[in-house]
Amino acid sequence: MSKTRYKNQKESNEAIAKAYIKNDYTNSQNKLLLVSKANYGKTHSKVYYSSVDDKGMNLYGFSKNAERNLMLVERYEWSDFSSVTIDHNIAKSVFTFVGHDKNRDITIEVKGKKVEQVIRNHSSMEVNVVKRPVWTKVLGYRSQTSWKMFVASTVYTLILLFILKALLPTSTHNFIMVLASLVLFLSIIGLLIGLIKPKWVLPKFKVKTRKRVLFSYLYLILSCFFIVGVFSDGESTSTPASTQVSSSQNSVTVASEKDDADSSKQKVEKTDSDKDKAVKEEKKQKAEEQTAKEEAKRKAEEQAAQEEAERKAQQQAASQQATTSSSTSSSGNYKPFENDPSDDQQSNMSCSGQIKGNKNSKIYHVPGGAYYDRTQDNIVWFCSEADAQAAGYRKSQR
Repeated sequence: MSKTRYKNQKESNEAIAKAYIKNDYTNSQNKLLLVSKANYGKTHSKVYYSSVDDKGMNLYGFSKNAERNLMLVERYEWSDFSSVTIDHNIAKSVFTFVGHDKNRDITIEVKGKKVEQVIRNHSSMEVNVVKRPVWTKVLGYRSQTSWKMFVASTVYTLILLFILKALLPTSTHNFIMVLASLVLFLSIIGLLIGLIKPKWVLPKFKVKTRKRVLFSYLYLILSCFFIVGVFSDGESTSTPASTQVSSSQNSVTVASEKDDADSSKQKVEKTDSDKDKAVKEEKKQKAEEQTAKEEAKRKAEEQAAQEEAERKAQQQAASQQATTSSSTSSSGNYKPFENDPSDDQQSNMSCSGQIKGNKNSKIYHVPGGAYYDRTQDNIVWFCSEADAQAAGYRKSQR
């Protein structure tokens, strides 16, 4: 296959490599089992492909600019090696072949477990698989280097937070931010303490050093900052005092404000977050409206109770006066009331005032008051409210 085919058909490197390898195995007695991209020893700039058959492995060097794109570099027979150690990662597998006179390190990408199965089925080599926790196979943790794991953890955490924000309802965001703020505060304290006594803040770690304290608690602090930044809606949650509805506002004002809020809410409701905020605002306004109604009802009850008390006081005073009059009549020392029922306000006073006072309750009533016409006993007339107040009387509530 020439360069012309590569350029005209624009085939991928792997497709070209597979075509060459299949052509090489056309007249071979070995059975081709799989083809995979590989690294020869340590990482090189050149691209390699491996072909695995029932008796061994071929390693090819690939160059798309060469006249012949694929060149055989070396052939490994399974019988040349006594054992192999395999370290599987997510994206690649490192094979360390141990022989009588030579050792080889080959990295197989993607198809490492299939190569392992071929070796187990078609060779007598002792196969040793490195056992490690799953998390050590993740990108960023394979080298077990502290700063690489720190960077990887931070990046993965940030990605996870964006996913959680999309999945969790908006109503939980404030709680998560409060919890993150608390953890942030505790992490800062833990970092300060750990730099002095690492064993106090690393109870479950075998290696308790200041370096581990620094990486562990810096990760927690950064994570908390990320949580607050991701879950923050960018709006102030505090309500200005000038916009709070007083409990003394009447129900008409509250209803008008509610209608205005509803109309503005319909214009800006486009996402689930906006809908949740609108529901919260509506519940808040309903609560304020209910509070205003309860306050008005309470004031009405207080006023009714006060008027009832005044009425009872007037009745009691009238009863006492009747008793006094009865006792006076029986003793022969009868003295008529100051207001003879036959008298009127003009004949009882020299001025044109119409202020009517109750001598017993010490309350005066003005024309048009609720109790003005009802007050018919123990009346004392005054020309003005000032005269009544000077005499020790107080104005009726109604």
